[in-house]
Amino acid sequence: MSATMIAAYAAGIDVFVTGGIGGVHRGFEQTMDVSADLDELSRTPLTVVSAGIKSILDIGRTLEYLETKGVPVMTFKGSNFPAFFSTSSGIPSPFTINSEIEAAKIIYAHQQLGLENGLLVAVPNSNPC
Repeated sequence: MSATMIAAYAAGIDVFVTGGIGGVHRGFEQTMDVSADLDELSRTPLTVVSAGIKSILDIGRTLEYLETKGVPVMTFKGSNFPAFFSTSSGIPSPFTINSEIEAAKIIYAHQQLGLENGLLVAVPNSNPC
């Protein structure tokens, strides 16, 4: 996803949709393995709409990492953050968006502020595999 963010930003695309994003890997204490997606979200000013963080990752730590990097994270119509294939990871979402209009207003405001970081909007997958 990080390469797609770079290409989308270079092409003038403000919002793009992807499947699951990368994150902090389980066993981080030993491996220090963190997806490049997170750092790219912290330095590329566009909105990423995603089905959530990949379920094999440490979702709680990933959300903490994004908070530390100043990346706003929200879930569309869900109080729990989604886990890519699952509608809920069991981890509370930092913020919930309740309508498309509210999402558009937040994205617009983020763009108008001229911040240098991205915005993550998680949309739970309504069609489980």
